[in-house]
Amino acid sequence: MKQWIAQHDTAAFLLITFGISWPLWLASGTLSRTPIRSPDLSWFVAQLGVFAPALAGMAVGACVEKGKAKQALRLLGLVYLPAAALGLWIATRGFISFVAVDAFATWGMAALAVWILACFSGQRNRMVAWPGSSVDRIQAAIWSAGCLLVPGLLFAAAWVMTSGTPAGASGIAPLPVRELMPLGLIAAFAMNLAYGGSLGEEPGWRGAWLPRLMQRHTPLMASLVISFWWALWHAPIDLTQGFGLSSVGGLIVRQLWTMPVAVLFTWVTLRTGGSLIPPLLLHTAINAIPDFVMNQPQRYERALGIFVVFLLILAAAVTRYDSSLRKSPDAAEPSGRPVGL
Repeated sequence: MKQWIAQHDTAAFLLITFGISWPLWLASGTLSRTPIRSPDLSWFVAQLGVFAPALAGMAVGACVEKGKAKQALRLLGLVYLPAAALGLWIATRGFISFVAVDAFATWGMAALAVWILACFSGQRNRMVAWPGSSVDRIQAAIWSAGCLLVPGLLFAAAWVMTSGTPAGASGIAPLPVRELMPLGLIAAFAMNLAYGGSLGEEPGWRGAWLPRLMQRHTPLMASLVISFWWALWHAPIDLTQGFGLSSVGGLIVRQLWTMPVAVLFTWVTLRTGGSLIPPLLLHTAINAIPDFVMNQPQRYERALGIFVVFLLILAAAVTRYDSSLRKSPDAAEPSGRPVGL
């Protein structure tokens, strides 16, 4: 089995990812109800499915690189088991939504978020070695800060551009939102990092599969490959909950949305020497945006459309002007391990 995975790393990664996620999502029952993020036991089962890309990355890394099996077990024990334990505890508390989670649980998620970033800040917790060049810590920190702040600033600009839009709902009931206060910001960041997809997805898609694909493709081509499968991975959710459009239309919108996002995620990872912190922060920042504006769904939909246009322009610009996306990466860093955050 280990030899087969090493020889068919892409197939193995996808089989493990889809083989864990889809059955858990379907079995949990969360796909047939709204809101999907209500933190109960059904949500918890579905959340285990969200961790599947990271688990697949650990499995592939353990098989394709020497000495990674122990590292995978250590990462599982240090990060994913504590995240699952805290998630299970939250799921049994009876909160009606993540917005209603109390301060104690919020600070628990905040502590977990700090721990997650600390664990992934060093290259030793990367399951597959980065095939490109390294960068210094200051440069990585600047890019990480940009990944955290820029999505919110772009969406704020899009929000301002929709001033005058009616605040009424367009066919759906307004949802509760967090306040733009320190505790609200902390809660949104911590929840979306640990349980909004970042922790489950980025160590898999960008942490393990991207560097494997970059051994055979340019970063841009690797991004497009990941984009297709990353979007398809959401299919059970998009077919039942919709994504911009309902039914099959949601699959199409997801593909169109994921393509520029995947390019940007690869770009920030490339620019920071393979660090996982920038894609983790970028993913978290994008996913946290609805937490503050979903009580005005009609305006949110218009602002989101403008925001997507911003991302498309940015993805097109970096593809056009950053030649590193179109070149094969350098050989392994000759001076030693790439510098982490």
